[in-house]
Amino acid sequence: MNAIAGIPYVEARFNGSGAPENTVTLPAGVTDVLIMSHGWNNDDEAARALYRGFFGNFAGVGAADDLQGRSLAIVGIIWPSKRWDERIAVEGVGDAEGSASIAAADAGSRAALEAKLGEMKELFTEPAQRKALDEAKALLPDLEEKGSARRAFVDKIRSLLDRGAAGKEDASDDFFRDDGNTLMENLKVSEDDLDEELAGPGGGAALPLGVGGARGEGGAAGLKDVLSGFKASAMNVLNFTTYYEMKARAGKVGANGVAKLVDALAPQVQRIHLIGHSFGGRVVTAAAAASSTDKIGSMSLLQTAFSHNGFSKSMKGFFRSVVDQQRVRGPILVTHTKNDKAVGVAYPLASRIVGDRAAKFGDENDVFGGLGRNGAQRMESGEIVTGKLLPAGGQYAFQPGKFFNLESTAFIPDHGGVTGREVAYAVRRAVAG
Repeated sequence: MNAIAGIPYVEARFNGSGAPENTVTLPAGVTDVLIMSHGWNNDDEAARALYRGFFGNFAGVGAADDLQGRSLAIVGIIWPSKRWDERIAVEGVGDAEGSASIAAADAGSRAALEAKLGEMKELFTEPAQRKALDEAKALLPDLEEKGSARRAFVDKIRSLLDRGAAGKEDASDDFFRDDGNTLMENLKVSEDDLDEELAGPGGGAALPLGVGGARGEGGAAGLKDVLSGFKASAMNVLNFTTYYEMKARAGKVGANGVAKLVDALAPQVQRIHLIGHSFGGRVVTAAAAASSTDKIGSMSLLQTAFSHNGFSKSMKGFFRSVVDQQRVRGPILVTHTKNDKAVGVAYPLASRIVGDRAAKFGDENDVFGGLGRNGAQRMESGEIVTGKLLPAGGQYAFQPGKFFNLESTAFIPDHGGVTGREVAYAVRRAVAG
């Protein structure tokens, strides 16, 4: 048993289907267990760094008596996530002029796609999947001229995925159903489709594609790449595919693995608190939905990567049961900011899949928007409290069973910036009840 800032810490490891890979044992006398899930990194140590940073501040912002009578333990979820590239590929040739420069831009676009297909073999590791990626690569020279090549390309890529997680919340049902050529036509994105925040610099987390600047967890060089013609559409198909795979995996880990862990730990403690960052928000929300205990005392969703309509009754949100079945006894915190461009991309891409170009990317009025960018949307009267993330020591009035949309621009600079004192303080107040 290890510790973070004096709080006992243990890891719970799961494979991609949610099967446990170790046994979790809590110290005797624990009253409150804090279960936290990381998001889309593929490095166990990066997940541990997230937990150390967050819970170090969680302990540091505490008052002497704010959790009086409580004995805490932390469970850090470790699951096999991979990075997905949340950048948008915009159709064009950049600054190229003249036939030679345009040809060079086209060659660069093809090289970027080849690099992306190669990276995807780290995520799709089965022999049949890697064969499909190689076959998709062989189609790249014909994408511009042949609709048949575009259809075949999309079919090869869709064959990588389990359709069981498809739904309306992100247009993934249309992604599987539509003609491949039509899909690629719809996924042609222009510069005018981007809102100012997404088109500008900063705020993302992605792997370099060989075009644009290198990015890291804390910042970005902007969230667009310029690729020629249908190569831009192809890149958007690939980015949506990797997003979908991580979405599906996070849901399986939460429903099949973490939910059972929650139920197993419930008899040993008085309260369970769920905390998720990025796709980890989907992990813990799926766990809340699938578990059976009535001891979930709070849930904190930190820059979470799922639909901003995920809890909506009118929109038939995928996680509406969490609300209707009162799966969380205490408050549900939702941090959100337009600084988080990473979460602002995947869901707006869905509007292009269905051919809707009325809303700008990242607009909270777009039916396809991200929770970590816009907060919970289209909720029923009385379900939502709108506010701001406050400095440590600020006064919150959290209420049981309600969602608190905390606009966090002042304190969360980008997708990964969730370990600060202000975030930890808000979560600690929710835990205190």
